[in-house]
Amino acid sequence: MFDLKKMKKMHLQAGVLLGTLLIFLIANFIFADSSLSFIPPLIGAVIVIEIFVFVGMEVKAGAIKHGWKHEVLDTLVALLVAVCIWYGASFILNTETPISGVVSCSMLPNLQRGDFVLVHGGPINAYELEMTQQELESLNGKSEITYGNKSATIKGSIFSYCVFNRHTDMCQAFVNSPDEFVEEKGAFTYTYDRCPLTYSNDTQVSQPCVTSVIFHGQEYLTNFSNDIMIYNPPQTDYYSLIGDIVHRTMFKINVDDKSYYLTRGDNNPILDIQIYNYQNNLENRPVPEEHVRGKVILRIPILGYFKLFLSGYLQEDPQCRTQLEFPTAG
Repeated sequence: MFDLKKMKKMHLQAGVLLGTLLIFLIANFIFADSSLSFIPPLIGAVIVIEIFVFVGMEVKAGAIKHGWKHEVLDTLVALLVAVCIWYGASFILNTETPISGVVSCSMLPNLQRGDFVLVHGGPINAYELEMTQQELESLNGKSEITYGNKSATIKGSIFSYCVFNRHTDMCQAFVNSPDEFVEEKGAFTYTYDRCPLTYSNDTQVSQPCVTSVIFHGQEYLTNFSNDIMIYNPPQTDYYSLIGDIVHRTMFKINVDDKSYYLTRGDNNPILDIQIYNYQNNLENRPVPEEHVRGKVILRIPILGYFKLFLSGYLQEDPQCRTQLEFPTAG
């Protein structure tokens, strides 16, 4: 029998959750850059509490009405249905992760933090390169930096190096004139320049960023028509400390019978493979095909916040208040 009272209750609960989420979005817009920046994460925590309270209320009401045994059975059936839906979607979309939520602002303006995304495990569109195993391994070697009549050998990239050594003469020169720097790392050559960086208050500055990658004499710009893919970083990578990554595919590299991918966030100054953390000596390696979850085929704004909050991602990072622009091929 149709339970009108229960439906009204569910609508009320959904309304409360959406209302609290709206308050979060407003508070985030108002307070994110102020001394009251703790308020949006606090509201996010309230949403998590609301979800658990509403679920608990439903379980308790069901137990009072039908008994605990019946409620446990209903819960198990609900979980089974959810699992069936998940695996059904996984089968149809050809991926182990058919849905996800965007955690960071590294993909602005094309994906927003809190977006709910649908993932498909089909072929991924990117620049396709043929490499030897030696060339692939060279992408994680040391970088040879030349600028003017000077040179240096460093780990990672000049950008990552200067994040941790910004007061050195070389890094001061890099900040002022990145276009004079050339970074050679194995089979790749990276070129730099100053790129516009716009803050949410419309203030505009500039910062060094990679403008192109050169391989065998061919120059490649980031192409926004390439697919956005989701991948699970290998355990030895720096990004494995973050979780699944949602970034633009830059290259698909074919080595013998295997494929690897290189990615970049649309709001990031360098490629993922150029990131090197000097505190714990971790880098990011080319992503093996078996670590790829799939590509983004649909985004639904805002709804992904519920997944973020339940996963503990309450705090918004400063990158959400900036938008980087760099040369692209499309």
